Amino acid sequence: MRQKTGWQNVYICLQEVRDYILTNTIQRAGIMMLILLSTLACSNDQVMQYNGMSTTISEQSDQHPVYRPDLFPEHVVIPFEESLGQPLEKDTPPIGSKLIQSFVLPGSEAEVLVYTNEDASLGLTGYLKGRNSEWKLGDMSNFDENQAWIHPLSFLTGEVSGAVIEIPFGSIGAKKGLLTYHHDTDSWNVVDFQGQTAIPMDLDSDGVPEWIGNQTDWVPPALEIHRWVTEHERFESTVLQSSSLSPDMADETPSYSSLFIENGQHLIQIGNNDAYAFFIYEQGVLKQCRPVDTRDRVLEMQMARRH
Repeated sequence: MRQKTGWQNVYICLQEVRDYILTNTIQRAGIMMLILLSTLACSNDQVMQYNGMSTTISEQSDQHPVYRPDLFPEHVVIPFEESLGQPLEKDTPPIGSKLIQSFVLPGSEAEVLVYTNEDASLGLTGYLKGRNSEWKLGDMSNFDENQAWIHPLSFLTGEVSGAVIEIPFGSIGAKKGLLTYHHDTDSWNVVDFQGQTAIPMDLDSDGVPEWIGNQTDWVPPALEIHRWVTEHERFESTVLQSSSLSPDMADETPSYSSLFIENGQHLIQIGNNDAYAFFIYEQGVLKQCRPVDTRDRVLEMQMARRH
């Protein structure tokens, strides 16, 4: 029997090494396949769980607030604060400008003046003139002398006179504004509603209008009320969206409010994601009312906008 040569021994060793490597490679491939399959299985479980969670959230989003007047106070005094005013700067019309029109506030010597600028192409500018002072109201490019643009606030008496401007004015392009002049201090206040829409409306039928911003485009919608407070001689405002109706409702603070006019009644719906109720406004107080028709008007309004 012939003995194996050195080269034959090397060849045999190489074959054994190859077989070892192939065996380990197959084993590793099998292990990797098992890991991959396990990972896919876990991922599918997570997807199923996520889909289940999504379905739950979707189901919850389909839940609508319900009419629950018992969760809201019967009446509450609304917290009002001084309405934000537009800052004014002392200024006089430049030399070369031309007076287009003036409006004298009733019961005073105060005036609202409209002037051209030095360059007529730059439009018109408004000024407020008091007893011994003059202030710049700002741009009034939409002024048309053939259209009504200002009206007196006839309910103001005593040491305060006022008017409402019905056209855009000022640096932020206010859509309208309330002007009040204090005789004793020769000073002005200008409420421009921060550029938001506001309309006069006598909510409580007391003969004095409130200025209402029914901001249905806000998210969530909110009712803004501006009213004249005689004892403070100023306009004050509130946004019912952020008003706390009751200390006992710390976790139920209304998240929205909106005004609806039905059969001559001013109906205010206030609520959150769970419940809502209806109120009427009377001289700074919200009083709960229970209409025969208790459907969710805010939800109907939002659904109508989606279609």
